[in-house]
Amino acid sequence: MEADRLLDSLAGYIQQAEKSGQSLVGLTQQNPFDYAKFLIEQPSTNEEYRRRYHTMIETTDELKPHEKVQANREFDWAINRLNEVQIKLQDVEMRDVSFLAYTKIEAIKSSRRVWNQFGWLLGMILAFAYANLLLVMDDIFSLRLFTAPTTAYPLDYFGFVLPVLLTGAVFGVLTRFRHHFQTLGRRIIFASLIIAIYVGFVLLTQPLLFALGWTFFIQLTPIYAIILLGISGFMAMWTLVEFVWRNTRCHLGNDTLMIYY
Repeated sequence: MEADRLLDSLAGYIQQAEKSGQSLVGLTQQNPFDYAKFLIEQPSTNEEYRRRYHTMIETTDELKPHEKVQANREFDWAINRLNEVQIKLQDVEMRDVSFLAYTKIEAIKSSRRVWNQFGWLLGMILAFAYANLLLVMDDIFSLRLFTAPTTAYPLDYFGFVLPVLLTGAVFGVLTRFRHHFQTLGRRIIFASLIIAIYVGFVLLTQPLLFALGWTFFIQLTPIYAIILLGISGFMAMWTLVEFVWRNTRCHLGNDTLMIYY
């Protein structure tokens, strides 16, 4: 029964590899005999799981060095959480360690493709959503949402949104280098850079639009602002969940103990 389970697992790897056009050679550099022995001798402790997982990640040639560091760091985080509550991964995780490594490798590769090919577009989608959110926030803090419930007022929508869209495009392009911003200090510097880029675009684009005479006025009302808030909030959350969370996260454990890494 155990041999059948291991063979079924290996068949699952091969099927997934064929679907994605990948090779299992990237998962392990061991020969078939050593790999079979590796599958049969399953770990029993969390530390053994950690060591085996690190071995699988380090031997693959499908991940870049910083992606290997990311995969190992996130798995270590999950193992540390299990150690804190004194639970063995073996007791809650039915999949073997090689399949955990394989799914993580595929998730990182998928995430890499999304951000490298469509990062600028996703950045602009998020920027558009957040631009509308900023517009509504301006309504709230200026009290227009409460003092003029039925009054429409003109707003140069194009001049308001364009700097945010340009900043979003820059942000999307820079996500290709996101592995350089792992430490808190670098993240603060990166956030400051994005703010500086936004301020620069505001100072540059708005006078340019004014000189060219390009305007797009909308009549904004509080009711429209609330509708805008709902649509933009959904856009932002859907984009983050679909392209960030689901493309970079795999889970450990069963339905009663779900830990994402």
